[in-house]
Amino acid sequence: MTNKAEPYDIWFYLTYLWKEINDPLIRCRIDFDGPVDEDALKRAVTLSLNTVPVIGCSFECHSRGPRWVNKNFTGEDIVRVIESGIDLESRVIQCFTVGITVETEPLLRIYILRRAGGDTLCAVISHIVCDGAGFKQYLYLLSDIYTELKNGREPPAQSYYRRGIKPLFAGVSLKEKIKIQRSRSYINAYSYSNMKYQRGVDFRDGGAEAYMLRRTLSKESFYRIKRFAKMRNATINDSLMALFARAFCKNTGAESIELPSTMDLRKFVPQGVKYGVSNYTSNCVCDISVQPNDTLGQTITRVSEQMRVHKSGKDILKSVLDWNLTVSLTPYRLLKRIYEDNTIHPIVSFTNFGIINSELLNFDNTAINSIYITVSIKPRPYLLLSASTFNDACTLSSNIYGSRNDKIFIDKLFDDICSEISSLTDY
Repeated sequence: MTNKAEPYDIWFYLTYLWKEINDPLIRCRIDFDGPVDEDALKRAVTLSLNTVPVIGCSFECHSRGPRWVNKNFTGEDIVRVIESGIDLESRVIQCFTVGITVETEPLLRIYILRRAGGDTLCAVISHIVCDGAGFKQYLYLLSDIYTELKNGREPPAQSYYRRGIKPLFAGVSLKEKIKIQRSRSYINAYSYSNMKYQRGVDFRDGGAEAYMLRRTLSKESFYRIKRFAKMRNATINDSLMALFARAFCKNTGAESIELPSTMDLRKFVPQGVKYGVSNYTSNCVCDISVQPNDTLGQTITRVSEQMRVHKSGKDILKSVLDWNLTVSLTPYRLLKRIYEDNTIHPIVSFTNFGIINSELLNFDNTAINSIYITVSIKPRPYLLLSASTFNDACTLSSNIYGSRNDKIFIDKLFDDICSEISSLTDY
């Protein structure tokens, strides 16, 4: 099988040009309260390739442009079993820091870390395949197939749904597309020119050591900040962005921060329209001011007002239309130059993967103690905070290559976020 790459595929392939800044991988860790059947998982992965065949391909670039080339990879090539040893966390970091060579290797890696009392599963997928929501979609699929196999049933034939942007515009008329295309320039994933001189950046010494830092907000804390946000007509995402901005400004002395946040575009797909595992996100940027005497409520309101504007209408789809038009009219050799000339990676950013559905992620009823999704390992001073929620517990994570001081700095951000939530005694 050789298939032409979708425009979004090309975009995320080009991010590999900057992988020293933007490691384009998405990671998921699942701590089980029992063992994982490696043979069933390997077969489940192989069967899942009928639905997501690009995982079994390499992404090759030729003079006529990038394309998917089937390399007949199977679960045997993707799933690996490792003894965790006495230092599980170090093993996890080892698994998560191994890169993926997209031209020659499968675009998914799964490690089963064997440990007493239960296994830990570490999955890493290339951003060319999908975004965070697409990764959840794939994990749900894999869980379903695994469960069928463990119960001695042959899983039903897996359906393939086309990737690409058509589902996003299935409910958008040509007139609307033209209107979106002619709309004002939208701050999005394809241009961060306004962020070139971003304020409040704390440039530290950096370092070569990998740290994968996380902090989990308990169910009680999660409900507390969720209620606090709801009383202000805001979302939990607005609140997490506000908390992050406040902690960052407090620890850097900045009075404001331009904070990009990912937006899931799947809400534009009409009901009943099927779509494959793919990338359907764009970015919006909030300019968040934080004065010394500002309350958390005031900061949340500022974020909420801006996010409401970003979510209204369909202008955020302009970035998708612009890039697809660019790809259709431009030779690949020039696309690389366009990408380099128009992309500025933000120093500080935020992404929220939302809720991981415990009913859909059910590996044969093997109890899950914890799970979270996280993304890039950034070299300092770059800083990305990600969030994901499972069973009403929200895990904040940030992965860096940096120094011990960088680790202390990020731990302090987590401390301040948790402390500010704890102070909401009336909620």
